[in-house]
Amino acid sequence: MVDLQWLQSDLLQHKAERQRLRRFQVPAPRGTIQDRNGNVLAESLRVPSVAAFADKVPPERYDDLARALHRSRRWVERRLSGRRGFVWLRRQCPPKMAQAVMTLGIPGVRQENEWRRFQPFGADAGHLLGFVGVDGKGLEGLEYSLDDHLRGLPGLRRVMRDARGRLLPGSEWVKLPQPGLPVKLTIDSAIQSITYAALAHGVEANGGKAGAAVVLDPNTMEILAMANWPSFNPNNFRKYHPWQWRNRAVTDAFEPGSTMKPFTMAAALASGRWKPDSMIYCENGRFRVADHIIHDDHPQGWLDMAGVIAHSSNIGSAKLALDIGPEPLYRMLVRVGFGARAGIGLPGESAGNLPPPVRWGPVETANIAFGQGVAVTPLQLAAAFAVIANHGIYREPRLLLEPEQRRDPPRQVMAPQIADEVLAMLQQATGSEGTGAQAVPDGYSVAGKTGTAQKPNRHGRYDRKRYTAVFAGITPVEKPALVIMVMVDEPQRSIYGGSVAAPIFRAIAAQALPRLGVAPRLQADRRPHRTALRRVAFVDEGAPRAALYHLSLREVRREAARHHWQLRVHGSGWVRRQRPESLASVGEGGLVEVWLGE
Repeated sequence: MVDLQWLQSDLLQHKAERQRLRRFQVPAPRGTIQDRNGNVLAESLRVPSVAAFADKVPPERYDDLARALHRSRRWVERRLSGRRGFVWLRRQCPPKMAQAVMTLGIPGVRQENEWRRFQPFGADAGHLLGFVGVDGKGLEGLEYSLDDHLRGLPGLRRVMRDARGRLLPGSEWVKLPQPGLPVKLTIDSAIQSITYAALAHGVEANGGKAGAAVVLDPNTMEILAMANWPSFNPNNFRKYHPWQWRNRAVTDAFEPGSTMKPFTMAAALASGRWKPDSMIYCENGRFRVADHIIHDDHPQGWLDMAGVIAHSSNIGSAKLALDIGPEPLYRMLVRVGFGARAGIGLPGESAGNLPPPVRWGPVETANIAFGQGVAVTPLQLAAAFAVIANHGIYREPRLLLEPEQRRDPPRQVMAPQIADEVLAMLQQATGSEGTGAQAVPDGYSVAGKTGTAQKPNRHGRYDRKRYTAVFAGITPVEKPALVIMVMVDEPQRSIYGGSVAAPIFRAIAAQALPRLGVAPRLQADRRPHRTALRRVAFVDEGAPRAALYHLSLREVRREAARHHWQLRVHGSGWVRRQRPESLASVGEGGLVEVWLGE
């Protein structure tokens, strides 16, 4: 016996210490995600969890434990009976539940504090940010692609327990946890909420299947908003079907329809064979290419290039492409970013589909000229329109401010004169006679293009009942501050980009531009002088908010009282929708209507 104690004293002491002491890994909080103004988009909050040493919990206490956890005794038995060591019972549970369990004083049961990810803006930015699993690992969106940056290093803590397995007060750190690193985005959370609300309303109002919208600053190519519908709340992501998690703005490629025509115009101008005032005969709405007939919804005769854009003539665009040939058009489309991923760091980004020109016959060349036979993502289309806004310079889109996103240097992909000429054509397309007239917000100018594209069916033929409605535009034309692209998938009440997507563009622009300090122009021919002066004053310090989104009812009433508005309220919670779209047009005594929701 003496020999055994002498020879194995170290071993026995080590075994006793292992029974008395336990080491636990302590997770570290993830880094915070902020918008460009420092507003928190995602943060880690400390929440309680309930765990147990399975072999230390007396079976006679299973009923008490089950009641406190709102579970059945059988569930508790399956978790604990016949098992040894550490077992999770309820992770990230309500604090009251954890308190009720610990009040019971059941041997072997303990409370652990964990980190739970919380996104204050909920569904507004769910697709962009993604979500985190219960173990603190990013599973979708930026939380997934930046997981190594956001995830911290866990710590290690030593705790002591008595002979019955009960934890004794006090513990010591073996290694402290290291929090994850922060991330700062180019997103403006207010413009993100504006974009999400306008898109959701527009898609639902038109009976659409889905939709996506992207808002860019063309001067820096920073993404100010990226919204999708239908959406999901990342704080409760398991309640939604996985197809709702998809960020359509980067993953879904669609045929852009007539929004491709500005780049056909640019390629024709770059060839030197065409000028803005060149006339094209549009065949009165019917034109044969090989064995294929091209139609225009609104038959036209002779049109100049601006007229082809304004009246959205498929035939005019096809004739230009057939004249210059596949190679020049292909080169232009590649230069503005089609057929390649933008590379902003989001998972699942699609490169779209741009076939090589060796596969273009006359029919393919004609079709691609007006956006059939080619597929683009909403982000690609927005970035391409930014080239026109930026005098022909292509810059890669940017989503990250910190850590800094690596980008290739800007490059001139379109002659400045050609970009400006196409911009002027696009402005005519939003005039009173153009297809994009409904995109123009009060007091601002817009250059843009509608698109209405038939969707192919599973047999490869175009379906006359399924369409994509699109509008992409630049505002204001004099000094572009925003590029906004809106796509609505399979709208039912109307199929046209001009009546479905263009009003969504208008709603976003009307609220986002004042927030950026871009004041509406005076319109003496449309408003009395007194009202116009009041609108100019709205850029002063006493100006109303660009939007009321996410304000409480108390805050909305305070804002209405400050500006002497009449207020009409629907629902409770926080503001999800407002009318009018722009508060800059609301004078003293004007009516503001808000819809609130949780």
